[in-house]
Amino acid sequence: MAIERPQGVHREWCPDCGDEMLFSGTQSAGYAQYFCQNCRYRHDVYVGEPAVGASAPDEQVTATADRS
Repeated sequence: MAIERPQGVHREWCPDCGDEMLFSGTQSAGYAQYFCQNCRYRHDVYVGEPAVGASAPDEQVTATADRS
């Protein structure tokens, strides 16, 4: 499942295969969660307080599921 990445959260690439990782949300501690579909690898990156507030659930955020 991927969520639209808020403006304050940067893109992240997989350290193993180099593909762009899917943004899957933020934790309340200020970490953004990313997932590589190729390597099945999850990576958490500290993005700070402002990004956490920007990704709070509301009607503007849409989630998509990859059904492959």
